[in-house]
Amino acid sequence: MRDGGLTADDGRLAADLLATLEVGLQDALNHPTRRDILRALHEDRRSRSVSEILGDLAPLRRGEVAYHAQVLKDSECVGVESSRPAPWGREQVLASLVTASDQVQLILRVTRHTDQNHRQRTATGKSPGLMAMFRVPRPTHSVRLLGRRRRGSERER
Repeated sequence: MRDGGLTADDGRLAADLLATLEVGLQDALNHPTRRDILRALHEDRRSRSVSEILGDLAPLRRGEVAYHAQVLKDSECVGVESSRPAPWGREQVLASLVTASDQVQLILRVTRHTDQNHRQRTATGKSPGLMAMFRVPRPTHSVRLLGRRRRGSERER
């Protein structure tokens, strides 16, 4: 394992490493997609939109990247620098607020290879992915509601 045991098989950080992180960083760095988003923002040290980040994280969908970007905003690791027009409305331009943290830089550098492998396994279907737990099964049949008013033709029969 190239990351020296810092991550588990599902891509999450090891418990002993999580315990050493600040509370705001624990949730932000405990997912490979969020670490990939931070890497994308740290590479050129410039702000980027979700669409630009999505270009670097090829097999992921816009909704996944937007969800994880929101988690990063909630944990105050990413801030909204500005917004711009997009075909679907307005798009936020994000900037990292943790570029100066040596601890974050170390974790991002050490887990890069493991996170890329995790993304590739998810894309090829060998892993259900971490978002699988949020999928809701579709109902297999419809339910007829009781007490529904019948139409005039149905009453006469």
